[in-house]
Amino acid sequence: MRREKVPVDMSSEQKNLMGVLSTRQAIYLGVGVSITYSYVQPLFSFVNIVAGWVAALIICIISILPIAFIVGFFGFTKVSKYNMNRDYFMLIKLQKHTQYGKWRKGV
Repeated sequence: MRREKVPVDMSSEQKNLMGVLSTRQAIYLGVGVSITYSYVQPLFSFVNIVAGWVAALIICIISILPIAFIVGFFGFTKVSKYNMNRDYFMLIKLQKHTQYGKWRKGV
């Protein structure tokens, strides 16, 4: 059998949006931005009344960090050992315990 070397990485996902983001990554960013937008506005308004705009800005930035970390971790990192995206890897790991069962040959 003849083997040919392919010059393009066939295992990576297509970057559909402006050649920078894949559709999966854009969905992660969209969900992260919408969640952040939904709670930062009321939080900023409340803290601005109580403590001032500088404290409100600092508290809002600190409250954005966990969501930014989660979106960055699942949307933009890979498990290099298995060459797959982190979210798909975690999905497989979570479904692993449902794969066990009693198997018998035949029947």
